[in-house]
Amino acid sequence: MISIVIPVYNAAAYLPALLARLREQTMPHELILIDSESDERTQQIYRDEKVNVVRIKKTEFNHGTTRNLGLRIAQYDTVAFMTQDALPASAETLQRLVEALNSRQDIAMAYGRQLPYPETGFFGQFARIINYPDTSVIKTRELIPEMGVKTCSCSNSFAIYKKQELLNVGGFPSDTILGEDVSVAARFILQGKAVAYCAEAQVFHSHDYTVLEEFKRYFDIGVFHQEQQAVLKEFTRAESEGFKYVMQEWQYLSRHHQIALVPNQLVRVAAKYIGYKMGRLERLFPRRLKSKISMHPGFWHTSVTAAANH
Repeated sequence: MISIVIPVYNAAAYLPALLARLREQTMPHELILIDSESDERTQQIYRDEKVNVVRIKKTEFNHGTTRNLGLRIAQYDTVAFMTQDALPASAETLQRLVEALNSRQDIAMAYGRQLPYPETGFFGQFARIINYPDTSVIKTRELIPEMGVKTCSCSNSFAIYKKQELLNVGGFPSDTILGEDVSVAARFILQGKAVAYCAEAQVFHSHDYTVLEEFKRYFDIGVFHQEQQAVLKEFTRAESEGFKYVMQEWQYLSRHHQIALVPNQLVRVAAKYIGYKMGRLERLFPRRLKSKISMHPGFWHTSVTAAANH
């Protein structure tokens, strides 16, 4: 048995298919849904499906803190984390991820491959193809010179942990805007543990971000890298990986005869770069502005509350 923790908010568009696919899994599990004051449509699904839900206030949600709550509640020694819009691609999805986690004693966490939904646009497709390839790898400290920041790249949209190993590194950081999974993976690797990427464990999960959403997302990534620089400093600079990504994306568009999308790509690149740089310099901006240019405006409000309480 394993535990599965899924933070949920206004998930009516996703839950019926997700719950059905989870019931098909060959890996026995308990399901922990943590709801942040979802709308009535979502609440009705809970009642119809007869699932147990842990309820928190919307203002209390934090990527790290909320998952730490699920970790404490989890009854089993192996804990998987998913997001509401990640759909297992087969009945063996969880089983394969558990097998990857247990394939070596030094592996502390494993994460699976994210496939683009069929309707995803070219930019969303490429993001999944380049970040979640079809070859599995076990990432250790020895791979940092070769893989750089990608050594600790991972995603809690579909990941699994040995509970005690996660507790040993202090759980997820509670003060980060996002990237709680990357921060933990970096700590694992720096402490001699391994992180497994399992290409055979697959979920459908992808996004079609607008240019403004790309700007906001990369602002948050910049904030994260600034917050977690003490943990990430041994990994190569994110900017160098960003340049590689741009070149690979251009080649992808060219191979698929989508040169007409290159102007759009250039605008996206500019939005990402400016957003990232602003995120790294977030201390220079007023909190009200940061909440407007972030994909997670609630973070800036809750961090004020936390600082006041402290």
